[in-house]
Amino acid sequence: MYLAIRITLTVMFCAVASVTSFAQSFTTGTLNLRNSSAQSVSLTSPSSGVTPYTIQLPSSTGGVGQVLTIDAITGSTATLRWSEASYWGLVGSSISAGGTAVGQQYLGTSNAQDVVLASNGQERLRILGVPGPGQGRIGIGTSTPSSFVDVAGDLRLSSSGTASLLTFAEPLADGTNTTSFRAQAQSADITYTLPASAPAANGMVLTATPAGTMQWASPQSFMGRGTFAPPGVGFVHVIPTTGYDVQPGDVALVSVRGPAGSTIAYTITAIDDVANTITVETSTDLTTADRITWAVIPQ
Repeated sequence: MYLAIRITLTVMFCAVASVTSFAQSFTTGTLNLRNSSAQSVSLTSPSSGVTPYTIQLPSSTGGVGQVLTIDAITGSTATLRWSEASYWGLVGSSISAGGTAVGQQYLGTSNAQDVVLASNGQERLRILGVPGPGQGRIGIGTSTPSSFVDVAGDLRLSSSGTASLLTFAEPLADGTNTTSFRAQAQSADITYTLPASAPAANGMVLTATPAGTMQWASPQSFMGRGTFAPPGVGFVHVIPTTGYDVQPGDVALVSVRGPAGSTIAYTITAIDDVANTITVETSTDLTTADRITWAVIPQ
């Protein structure tokens, strides 16, 4: 060992005449390097459990910012080479070009493995890198995302002024138009709970309870409607809107069905939102065989 060190130092002396060095004994296993200063830089081998090996240095100097890495291992010899310092500093890194092409830098894996970000030793975000239909998916709070972005938890769109938008783009082949949702100023939190199933028929609309529970309903379900049978002979008919709570401003519609060949004029004379009734007067008396069909449209 001592002889090998002496040979190496001889080469160093040829290249840098101002550097002197000395080697200590086999017992210490230390190589001290120093120049004219009294201070030195030392290389020391472990005191025990050492497996003999050789480190072969590169044949030329590296570039600024490059580091030495192991390029190959042959037997007990590790050959070093200069490599780009491809790491990201904890206070940020200065890069020349972001990307995955040759000469560019990126944060991630270069093989078929997932990227995992953690805090406090717990996984928080995963980008799937294992080949398969899910490759490239991003999971937040889940390690098995089932869509391009899968969030296992609540998602909040905050704002510093105008409320944020939730925007959907139309198919790329059709253009660049979008559809967006935005909250307006409100005095309390609102949570809407969607229906548990799809609508049963075309034309159905979404309705909601004061608690925000939504359900599918037919547009006609908003209207009060029914058929009234006169209890006796008369021309004034007070029709109860059974099952419908009349509100101020509601619009009432009626039609009268009588015997064939008859002509009956009628007028709605009152809509009572307290008693929930519609009053209709006809131009002739109606009997119990006649009918008045009614509907109330909410305003």
